[in-house]
Amino acid sequence: MSQRFRLAVVLRLREMAEDRAQLGLAQALAAHHEAVADVHRLQDAAEVERQRLSSLQSGGAFSAGQLLDASDAVDGAQRSLERGRDRLQTAAGELFQARAVLAEATRRREVVERFRDRFVAAQRREEDRREAAFLSEMGVTRHAWRALGEGRQ
Repeated sequence: MSQRFRLAVVLRLREMAEDRAQLGLAQALAAHHEAVADVHRLQDAAEVERQRLSSLQSGGAFSAGQLLDASDAVDGAQRSLERGRDRLQTAAGELFQARAVLAEATRRREVVERFRDRFVAAQRREEDRREAAFLSEMGVTRHAWRALGEGRQ
């Protein structure tokens, strides 16, 4: 090819942006998985506290302080679970945002790649045209020499 693709630097920058977006998506996915695991852990802890309170209520022999402590533990576990669900919702939003950023970065890279593909195709067509013109010129020249040779005889 006689010319270089002028947007090669832009293409490389778009590829790098896409790589960063993929990394961002991976980090958001890891954060989401961590938030899901936290919610499961908090649900289990809240269930343990609920069972503890239930066993105290159904066991018969308990003090008011034990019942109050168990009730407070259930309330605390429930608040922790709500905060965990809020973090999960935030992580899910960040995951969707990271996915959108990656989709946009991919789209932008593909646009430049299509420009590059069109450029390469145009270069090939130009090379084919030049080659055809050269071969045509050679054929015309040979024919002229042959015609001159036959005209002398």
